[in-house]
Amino acid sequence: MAEELFYRNVESLFRKQRMMFRQIRRNVRRKGMGEFDIVAANGELVLVIEVKNKLAKRMVDEFINVKLRRFREAFPEYRGYRLLGGMGALVVKDEVGRYAEKAGLYVLTQTSEGGAALLNRDDFTARDFN
Repeated sequence: MAEELFYRNVESLFRKQRMMFRQIRRNVRRKGMGEFDIVAANGELVLVIEVKNKLAKRMVDEFINVKLRRFREAFPEYRGYRLLGGMGALVVKDEVGRYAEKAGLYVLTQTSEGGAALLNRDDFTARDFN
């Protein structure tokens, strides 16, 4: 359910950030390298979003230190692209959301109306994980 919510809303959420994607895919797999929940690319950058029901700091660390590194190995076709990361969760406590944001990740969550929103502050600058 959470994955579907964020997948459906990636285009509109990131359009507000002035990012347009040519391709948005979900459950992208590479044998022996794992699965990536949402992958959006536009020719210059690739955004990889990990989706959880409830976000925890250890999940942020694992995503940055393991999954994003593995993504580069698994998909060499994105070698010349900027690599950005995001975490989406239905439940994001303020301190965990700020932790993810300080790590340079986009943070997505569910709104009270059942839509999706970015929690990042206006002055947020995404980290390039190359």
